[in-house]
Amino acid sequence: MSEPQPYASAPSRFQMRPSRILRRIREGKVARVLKLNTNDAKVAEIFAASQPDALWACQEHVSGTMESIEHQIRSAKIHDVDTIVRVARGSYSDYVRAFEADATALMVPHVINTEDARKVRDITKFAPLGKRALDGGNNDAQYTRVGLADYLEQANRERFALYQIEDPEAMDHLEAIAEMDGVDCIFFGPGDYSLALGVPGQLQHPDIKAVRQRIAEVTRKHGKMAATVCGRDQIKDYAEMGYNILSVGADVVALAQYADASMEAFDKAFA
Repeated sequence: MSEPQPYASAPSRFQMRPSRILRRIREGKVARVLKLNTNDAKVAEIFAASQPDALWACQEHVSGTMESIEHQIRSAKIHDVDTIVRVARGSYSDYVRAFEADATALMVPHVINTEDARKVRDITKFAPLGKRALDGGNNDAQYTRVGLADYLEQANRERFALYQIEDPEAMDHLEAIAEMDGVDCIFFGPGDYSLALGVPGQLQHPDIKAVRQRIAEVTRKHGKMAATVCGRDQIKDYAEMGYNILSVGADVVALAQYADASMEAFDKAFA
């Protein structure tokens, strides 16, 4: 009796789900992202029904487990919406599990220098671009149904990482990171950057604006995707600056504003 194979070795009719973010960017458009701070798959499904290009789930600041994030990924896919998972910095397993749950992209916080970026690249890309570990028996490879050659090629083409620049010292390495083979996207994180500069939360401070502009220029010069967060009033400005992935809202903001407005309605009614 032959030993069972962990993945299909022959060509297969099964394919990996193509990225909606990448499809939109290849069409010359800006990808739209909504962030999830809750762990509920129903909230993910409600957000996905509004047709963003991706939902952003988080393991850095949020208490979600890999299982709860896997359910959020499924909820997004019902509406052909990608999921970006911001991973906790750790071993290679902390990175690849999100990919194998069929997240489209990983966001890696606090990338500091070229060596740091190279390690991320090696963990998140299959050879010859990187050294990502191979399984093939999970959601992303249709539970062994995607042929091996297809899986390796499609994973490197349709899955990607966002390298978060959130620290002033990383700017000395920005050019080298952006030009590195296998680095697909640079994400500017203005919150932590403003904290490091001593102007916490001042996202339109002149020094933050200068860094935002510089990251967009360098990233796009090297043909890579540029991503950041923005308010609704800044969408056009940031797109014209060169950002082609924009996160424009979050579930906790929506819920908090709705709850506050509802209670304010009572206060006004009985004033």
